This record gives sequence, C-alpha cells and structure tokens, in this order.
Amino acid sequence: MPGFTPFTSNYQDLSTNQGYQFEFRCDVCGSGYRSEYQKNLLGLGGSILGGASSILGGRFWGAANAANTAQNITDRDARDKALEKACNEIMPQFHRCVRCNNWVDETCFNAQRGLCVNCAPNLASEMEAERSSVEISQMRDAVRAKTIFSGDTSERATECPGCGKPVGSEKFCGNCGQALGTPKCPKCGAEMAAGLRFCGNCGNKVG
Repeated sequence: MPGFTPFTSNYQDLSTNQGYQFEFRCDVCGSGYRSEYQKNLLGLGGSILGGASSILGGRFWGAANAANTAQNITDRDARDKALEKACNEIMPQFHRCVRCNNWVDETCFNAQRGLCVNCAPNLASEMEAERSSVEISQMRDAVRAKTIFSGDTSERATECPGCGKPVGSEKFCGNCGQALGTPKCPKCGAEMAAGLRFCGNCGNKVG
C-alpha cells in the first residue's frame, strides 16, 4: 500500500521514535519551514517498557519486544498520518509556480504574475538592483579618471607642517594656508626636506 505523498518532494524527515516533525523547503531560496512536533505515543511506550526491562533484569522483555514489533508494523501508517498533518499545516505558506511546478514561499513568489521569481522576476526589485549596479560602476569610473596625486608619495605630508591638521592631495592647507608637498629650493629647484634652512644642492639660504 503506497504511503502519503506530500505536496513537495523538497522536505526532510526530522522524526525520531519519540515523535514526528518535518521541514519543507522553498525550491528557489531553500528557506525551511518546520511543522509542529507530534508525539509518537507508541514509540514512547516502547521506550518505557524497554527501560523497565533493563532495570528489572529482563522481566518485561517480552512486553518490550512486543511493543517494538507493534511499532514497526504500525509506524509507517502513523508516520504517513503525521506527514499528512504536517503538509496541511505548512502548505498554505507555499505557492506552486504553474510554469516550472516549483513550490516556493511568499518571498519567492510573484503574486502579480502568478509565477515564481525565477520565471517572473519582480521588476521593481530588478530595476533597483540594476540602478545600484550602474551607480557603483559610474562611481568607480569617476574615481579611476580622477588624479589624486601623481608625484612622489614617499615624502608626502599627511599633516600640515604649519598647524598640524590632516591634509590630502591639496597644494595648500585648507586650515592655515600653508604650502604643502615637498619644498623646493627657489634658486636651483632641488627638492628639500621640510625644516631645512639651506639648500643641500646649491647652498642657498631658504626662509
């Protein structure tokens, strides 16, 4: 006799000999929805008898064995009934796509089209995603096209030597007006370290 067939094959049986529980998953995103736990009274009774048999030196071995045998015979029917109840509980949270026959949850179902989002993507969401992609691409292009600083950055000051405020690629400090960058000798044009009073290349007095 064939057992109960659930509405979707994308489910997992989490049942034990103590009770029944099933998890049904969306065919698109894989989100799982667990059914309410259902106790298995026959399995619980078999466990109790088995424990009593161990404590009393096998006195109730026959009763425990009989319970386990009965459980094996009737468990399939009990499981099918539990599965049917679980399906009736969880199925309202799913929709079947008439195009691909996938069972999907509310998030992955385009109610306006009556199809899953794989077959009929949500246009508003897709438009926003595309808009964001374009904006990111434009931002990257703008950054690549902008020259931040093309000189030698090894001695580039990150703080203004005059006031100590943080500076970037500007030529003058925005706080005190101090000239930034590597100073040069006004006579020969050689680069000089900050704070020197004489040019090391021509000896010219600076400042």
